[in-house]
Amino acid sequence: MDIRQLDEKVAVSAQIAPADIAEVARRGFRTLICNRPDGEDAGQPHFDEIAAAARAAGMETIFQPVTSATMSAEDVNRFAKAVENSDGPAFAYCRTGTRCTMLWTIAGVIAGKPKDELREAAARAGYDMTNLLDSLPG
Repeated sequence: MDIRQLDEKVAVSAQIAPADIAEVARRGFRTLICNRPDGEDAGQPHFDEIAAAARAAGMETIFQPVTSATMSAEDVNRFAKAVENSDGPAFAYCRTGTRCTMLWTIAGVIAGKPKDELREAAARAGYDMTNLLDSLPG
């Protein structure tokens, strides 16, 4: 499992397994956000399995499946609210971590954060949000 920190409140990762939850909880994450639809790939663990492990570890769980092609303003707002309402750092995952980073980036623009700071934070985590940021107003 490769946890990549975007800021003090959000880290992202590629697909995780139920067995990874103990480490996620040990690192202090309080909210688990899944941005990957169930059944996207054969053999992918279903969210229910991961959520059960997360709840057993005392974490809040949020299932918010999105795709890059259908991501909406509502999806971005829901992601931002989940992070805001978390009683500690939030951990989000999808297939590669890119969709989660896209949601975080757009939410940051809406919140008025400088695009250069968002671009640099995403790049430090290994995600190139240049095209996305260049396409957004502000």
